[in-house]
Amino acid sequence: MEHASQLPTHDLVSTMRDPGRRFLVHLLATGMASVVHFADNIVRWAAYPEPAWDNVRITDSFWFVMTPVAFAAYWFYRRGRVRAARVASYVYGVMNLSVLGHYLLAWPWQISLVVNGTILLEAGMALWLLVFTGSLEGDGPTPALRRP
Repeated sequence: MEHASQLPTHDLVSTMRDPGRRFLVHLLATGMASVVHFADNIVRWAAYPEPAWDNVRITDSFWFVMTPVAFAAYWFYRRGRVRAARVASYVYGVMNLSVLGHYLLAWPWQISLVVNGTILLEAGMALWLLVFTGSLEGDGPTPALRRP
């Protein structure tokens, strides 16, 4: 049996020092916020201010268009293509910020607290991702971490 001091130590702090893991956390958190907002928007369609031309299928389709952009951002990053990863991450972040378009159709005080919460959650995570994306530097992960 190995002594506790001989076991590898992987604490959250050292894990989060890796920019690739931090990038993944930002992308996943933004994606989860997006799922919460889109799911609520689709299930409770009438509670959200939407333009007359929009419907559940269009909204649902947009999520399936934007989500692969997040996967592409991480895929580029893991292959050392930081510039492409930044571009994809910025595009994904801006796509998530489009959620603020609900406020072009109704004032926040005209919308329920839950609806405002899902809108602001997704927008907040998108801003967090955009700020982090600006900090991505270098050539991506070390060669040992790159996947072919």
